[in-house]
Amino acid sequence: MTAPLAGCAAPGLEAQVDEATKPSACESVYLTASHALSPAVAEAPLMMRYLAARTSATAWLTVASTCDSRFAEGAMRAAQASFVAGTLAERLGVDASSPEKVDYDEVVSLDMQASALDAISLGEDRAGFSVEVLAARGVDGATLALSDNHKTAAQRLFSLSGSSKDPRRKVYAVDQLIAHPDTIADPANGITADTVASIEMNCARAYLDAVGGKEVTGADGSSSPSPKTLAWLARMASARAWRAMELGYPSFDAALFD
Repeated sequence: MTAPLAGCAAPGLEAQVDEATKPSACESVYLTASHALSPAVAEAPLMMRYLAARTSATAWLTVASTCDSRFAEGAMRAAQASFVAGTLAERLGVDASSPEKVDYDEVVSLDMQASALDAISLGEDRAGFSVEVLAARGVDGATLALSDNHKTAAQRLFSLSGSSKDPRRKVYAVDQLIAHPDTIADPANGITADTVASIEMNCARAYLDAVGGKEVTGADGSSSPSPKTLAWLARMASARAWRAMELGYPSFDAALFD
């Protein structure tokens, strides 16, 4: 009797093992996102590398909204991959994508506590003011359109937060901007980079810092913001970081990650 019973038990045991070794949704998308960075892809033909970079960028945004504690990594890796894809597109002679315009008009609500949204609003407003100052001085890359985009995003974020007190200061210190209009040492890491690019990157970091805060929660006090909210914010953070790289901010890991 022992032999037949053992034979019946084996398939069930095998099913349990298969289920235990099956990668989670986070693990699956993380592997997809990381594939474009592998040595094998780096040696592939140019078109394959371009397509892999585009796939990676999309997957990293999913990582940001799906994997716990990987929002910053996902958003910044997505920006890196998008920048690589754009560079490869130019070499291939195909239309290159560009960072999307940050637009909150279509957003009705964001499932995130008010203080975190206020912090991002402050970052956007500071960037808008800084770009405006540089645009008035005719600095390359600084335009009033870009300044207005930051300020509009700041206004919308403040409205979505529902806060009674406006976190935006509207006017900020300009001594460093005036002294270093073309290149500046990024206060986040000491790396000298294009000034407008540094402004864009630090705006992106406002998103990462707000979402990565130890006490960040959903709007109703839930343990974390919803995946839909995280996905939207990751797109916005990635767009700002991608723009920074296009303007000359270094795209290597040491410049982007703590």
